[in-house]
Amino acid sequence: MGLPFEYPLRNLSRRRTRSTLIAAACALVAAVLVAAFAFVGGLDKSFQRSGRSDVAVLLSAAAQRDLVRSALTPQVAELVTAEIDGILRVHGVPAVSPEIHMATRVRLAGKSDDLQGFVRGVSERALLVHPEVTIVEGRFPGVGEIAVGRLVAARLGVEPADIAPGKSLDMEGGTWRIAGVFAAPGSTTEAEIWAPLYELQGKARRPDVSAVFVRFAEPGEMDALEAFAGRRLDLEMIMIVAREYYAELAAWFGPIRGLVWVMVLLIALTVVFSGANALQMSVEERSSELATLRAIGFAPRSILASLVLEALVLAAAGALVGLLLAQFFVRGTAFRIGMGAFRLEVDAAAIAMTFGIVLFLALLGTLPAAVRVLRMRVAFALKDD
Repeated sequence: MGLPFEYPLRNLSRRRTRSTLIAAACALVAAVLVAAFAFVGGLDKSFQRSGRSDVAVLLSAAAQRDLVRSALTPQVAELVTAEIDGILRVHGVPAVSPEIHMATRVRLAGKSDDLQGFVRGVSERALLVHPEVTIVEGRFPGVGEIAVGRLVAARLGVEPADIAPGKSLDMEGGTWRIAGVFAAPGSTTEAEIWAPLYELQGKARRPDVSAVFVRFAEPGEMDALEAFAGRRLDLEMIMIVAREYYAELAAWFGPIRGLVWVMVLLIALTVVFSGANALQMSVEERSSELATLRAIGFAPRSILASLVLEALVLAAAGALVGLLLAQFFVRGTAFRIGMGAFRLEVDAAAIAMTFGIVLFLALLGTLPAAVRVLRMRVAFALKDD
């Protein structure tokens, strides 16, 4: 004989304080899990979206694949355009972009604090090589102007209004007017400041460039560029596919991802043990009630199913609350890391996995209580009451 479905639900309302605490613990686990999934997913996707498979990067061989440390002669871009076939051309303009990548000190107008930012010196050809970049407000920067990504405010730790078009900031010994805001959805590029290449070279006293980005009509045509880099020993440069470069950057943050998962595991284990203890105490307090159910004919399996259902209902309610909190506080939040920033993304896969994990932890937490039910001696429990 099985217990009615309403029985475990009524038990939850009879023990409101304990039920609320267990549900709150499940909500905490759900929120932390979603935040972890959003952090790891946002970090990985931001680097994946920053690198394209049809774009190659030429940088200094001595830089050990570090764009910031790299230095190439500006003539490399002209040599590549003249000698390499297969380069994508838009209305006859080759998609070859010499660029400067560098960390810099930024000071907002009227402020005295120096902020750490990242600037990229580019020409208009950069938009051909990086088609994911779109000017969403204002225009592409001209002389004495810059464009800022949508995450620059988060990177600098200031309000978006402080770096809106029309505002000014000091950088590399000059004052720059913000001409526009650009978007590059889901990529680390959104945390960058873009300045005119040649003007930045003059302000920063850099006769060189950090790298040359080359976009090909077909990814398979990059072999010619790799051969060119290997043949021109005088230029001391190497070629790497942009997607591979950013994948290596993502791998560099592997220990941080591991630390996040360790933290999540510790929190989950704490909740499992505390939940198991709460359930065990609940069984102890209800030993006479459960023994009575056994005595009047309810099978241990039916009682066990009732306890499991109680735990699952509490876990599901707590998980929903935690997911709602995460959607409100986590989704779309910008996170600073290194010289960049990225947005935390809460997708359907993260929600489904979080909900499943919380329910699994609830089941795992009921095991001690389940053993208690299966081993219960009816006569002893009734006499003890």
